[in-house]
Amino acid sequence: MLLGAFVFYHIWTQPPTTTVPTPASLPATTIDATPNFPPALIEPAPPQDIPRTRLVEFGEAPSPAHQKIRDTLDRNEYAETESALRTLGKTLIATPRDKAYVAALWNNLGVQQEKNGGIDVSVKAFKRAVALAPRNPTALLNLTQAYWGLRHPSLTLQFLEGVTQIVPDDPFPHLALAELLIDKGRHLDAVQHLKRARARIHRDSNLIALLEKLEGKTAKVALRAQQTKTLVPTTKPAKQTPVQELLPPQTDTSTPASMEQAGPAPAVELLPPANPANDASLPAPAPTETTP
Repeated sequence: MLLGAFVFYHIWTQPPTTTVPTPASLPATTIDATPNFPPALIEPAPPQDIPRTRLVEFGEAPSPAHQKIRDTLDRNEYAETESALRTLGKTLIATPRDKAYVAALWNNLGVQQEKNGGIDVSVKAFKRAVALAPRNPTALLNLTQAYWGLRHPSLTLQFLEGVTQIVPDDPFPHLALAELLIDKGRHLDAVQHLKRARARIHRDSNLIALLEKLEGKTAKVALRAQQTKTLVPTTKPAKQTPVQELLPPQTDTSTPASMEQAGPAPAVELLPPANPANDASLPAPAPTETTP
């Protein structure tokens, strides 16, 4: 009886179970051992358009001599690194791999030199890097920035056009080229490069101030040109009346003096000038009779 009362008590106090139907539109859920973290704890994926780095990745050193120079650079011994690179033998820069590695050494050395001594010191290292690897985008952009900061004579239209072809997606070469074109008075050509820089400015937002400054210059020139165009008269000037039509009409019936002067010149004026020496030998002219 006690056992029966115990079972009856548990059956009576337990709530009824109901089966909740699963909607057919919901997909089946599979239980996985991988924990599901909240979205706030998941590390976001890095953006695709990240600002470029100014350093070049080395990779594996072609020889122990190259590795030794890199170790010197990693110890922040910049003077020793520059001396070792300047005295580097031709056999260590013979292959394309050697040139690419030494160009990376020169470029990274230039970045450190710029940090410590400014672009006056680093520009030489960047030139060495570009001479060894002319199509390395990082070294080329570093050299372009150094030229631009120094207003170097090598920052020419031909140089910048070549940079924009090698690194077309970076906004800085387009801005530098637009600024140079504005200085030369070629504002229409500069506008095209400013548009390209505007489309790529998200890659380096630090250049927005320079972009807006150059856009302001071209806008002022365009406004002045528009104002000058509106001031030019569009109607043709009135036809000028000849001076003769403005003179009063002649009321005198006699011949005007101007017409008398316009007649044939006297015969005396057509003779050659008199020669006194020849005139003395000629007989005197006969007297002419005068009619009373």
